[in-house]
Amino acid sequence: MSRLELGDLLSDGFRYSTKPYSRAVVLGLLILTSFLIVPMFLALGYVYRCIRRSIDGEDYLPEYGEWGRMLVEGVKLFVAYLILIIPVAAITFAAAWGSVSLGNLLNPFAAFSGMTVAMGLSFAVSLILNLYLFMAIPQVVYTGRISSVFDYHGVVERIKKIGTGRYLAVVIVVMIVAWILNLIGGLIPVVGIILISPIALLLLARVQALVFKDTLA
Repeated sequence: MSRLELGDLLSDGFRYSTKPYSRAVVLGLLILTSFLIVPMFLALGYVYRCIRRSIDGEDYLPEYGEWGRMLVEGVKLFVAYLILIIPVAAITFAAAWGSVSLGNLLNPFAAFSGMTVAMGLSFAVSLILNLYLFMAIPQVVYTGRISSVFDYHGVVERIKKIGTGRYLAVVIVVMIVAWILNLIGGLIPVVGIILISPIALLLLARVQALVFKDTLA
């Protein structure tokens, strides 16, 4: 990556996620009420807006407004995730089920071995999918087209431009940081979800945008 190193990305991501913090709290409220479906799409729409504005060069959280457009953009982001996750999940499930046959279930050692293989396969596929989506999602936002999530060549070329090793390091570290924040937020009922969980989401969105933006240079 030519302009931003991992430390800079994390520092910028945390700073961005709280500028101003009141907007992060609103996102937290949307996350908390996401079981009502519409708030979930609005939360995704706000993430979409954050990625778009960050690519455009803005350094602070965007205002809320144009709720209809934000809802549509949230649905667009949801579909982009869904059309990749469903087939990958189905393939992983089929492979995992195949490794745990009826014969294995009657043999404790074989059953354990089969489950270990299934869990390892699931983890590997999940990791690969997240590595891909980290670049593919901002690509969807930048082009405005859901079909861009299938532009494998474009995603791979952008990753090569950054440097595969550096890209892997950034994605894995940022994912771990976001996971830790979500874990902490989940351990504090309601308050943690409102005050901490949105930081994880915004940090991830910001770093995705900055990494993608660096490939446009």
